[in-house]
Amino acid sequence: MLLAWCLLLTGGSVSAKTLVLAQISDRPKKDFRQLRPMAEHIVEALAPFGYDSASVKIYPDLSQLETAIRKGQVHWITETPLSAARLYQHQLATPIARKWKRGQHTYQSLIYVPADSPVQSLQDLTGRVIAFEHPNSFSSYFLPLTALHQHGLATSPLETPRQTVPADKVGYAFSRNERNNLLWVDKGIAAAGALNDGDWTTPGRLPAELLQKMRIIHRSAPYPRAFEMVTPNLEPGAREALTQALLAMHPEQDKSLLQRYEQTSRITRLEADDLQLLQSLEVEILP
Repeated sequence: MLLAWCLLLTGGSVSAKTLVLAQISDRPKKDFRQLRPMAEHIVEALAPFGYDSASVKIYPDLSQLETAIRKGQVHWITETPLSAARLYQHQLATPIARKWKRGQHTYQSLIYVPADSPVQSLQDLTGRVIAFEHPNSFSSYFLPLTALHQHGLATSPLETPRQTVPADKVGYAFSRNERNNLLWVDKGIAAAGALNDGDWTTPGRLPAELLQKMRIIHRSAPYPRAFEMVTPNLEPGAREALTQALLAMHPEQDKSLLQRYEQTSRITRLEADDLQLLQSLEVEILP
């Protein structure tokens, strides 16, 4: 079984060095298409360091990405705070910039229920099912799971949302995407769901008629939307060139390229507390 889904971005010519951009995803074809144009653009800035081609690699989970980094196979990563924190804490990658993915500088996790639900607080979810999106989601897994634990609630992973939940715990199952998350709650498959505020407020992303039938019972603090990171496999000079090339992207002049890069609106410098934030996230609580 392949450890990664990978396609080279260049033709058949032999290259001196290939710049590798990586991400964790269960939608490799879609995300490859979104990352490829930016990789092809940025590698031009690294030509003085011997890089004359670019590659995108999509990994199914953090473990396989970490293995590839240790083998020297990845230089650059674009990820949300959960994976970014794990990589930073494991000393496998360092953030170099903030990415305004889907036009969001920051985002929040929302836990919601049907408007007519008897559930009024997180404590009321005991003995019920909440839908998270997928195990790599910061806003629809790590943050809502953390919120449940902070409110003193025990949780239990379920194979399916229809599995019996222990009476003294909150059961959770993964819907795989935001649309399914909302549909599960609307159809009563799950008592509650978790989405980020961009999913909730961006017109057209989710059916408005379903959102109008929901009520938010918890909202997290805001967190950075995504980070650009480099691994120790990229030499210092190339690292600086990559950083400056990303920060030089203009919101208007480079709008088309940025939009193709996971609907990014801009890439900006790290803020003062970003590294402390990534170090402080208790990512090891996850199963």
